[in-house]
Amino acid sequence: MRTPMIKKIGVGAVAVVVFGLLALLGRGRVSLDTNQLLGTGCAIPSRITALPGPAPDGGAVRVAEQGPGAAVLENTSTLAAYRIPVTSGGRTVEVPVLLPGERIGVALDRPVVGSTVWLAPEALGGFTPVSAVVVPGGVRYSSANCRALTSRGAAVLFRDSSGHLTGGEQLPPSSVSCAVGERVLPVTGRPGEIYPYCDLRPE
Repeated sequence: MRTPMIKKIGVGAVAVVVFGLLALLGRGRVSLDTNQLLGTGCAIPSRITALPGPAPDGGAVRVAEQGPGAAVLENTSTLAAYRIPVTSGGRTVEVPVLLPGERIGVALDRPVVGSTVWLAPEALGGFTPVSAVVVPGGVRYSSANCRALTSRGAAVLFRDSSGHLTGGEQLPPSSVSCAVGERVLPVTGRPGEIYPYCDLRPE
């Protein structure tokens, strides 16, 4: 006699849970994304709609070092710089992301930095720059990010024995890894300082 009653209670409890979940979904309080429901979602955004303009704190992306055909940029703001257009003559490259205080190389002569999008670092969802180190047999790219980013290539800068910039070249996207973890790719030119351009956007 107890079994039917237990079954009824069980069915009723399931119904309450289901209707409660549907109510929360209807109010936008629960995500339908499987990763988020399981607690494994990646917070790095794939789309940012903010518009470019001056940094609210007065910082900027400045040219910190310059040499023939190469330069090093530095973010002096407390905000992250996103989609940074850099122009030299008729050529323009876009640096995807530059965190506060971070430096990155560009293979351009006397570059001019254009209008940039500024974001609070926490808006990047834990994004960290991808590193590149020359190793025997190639270049080891390392990423601690929670998802693969999109390769936009890399800048390779060269220095003389005194540490002065002597030139640079741009690597194509296919020669640079922005995947999660470590990956070694063959060197396509002479080794130097390698600055990967890894973008949040998938396209």
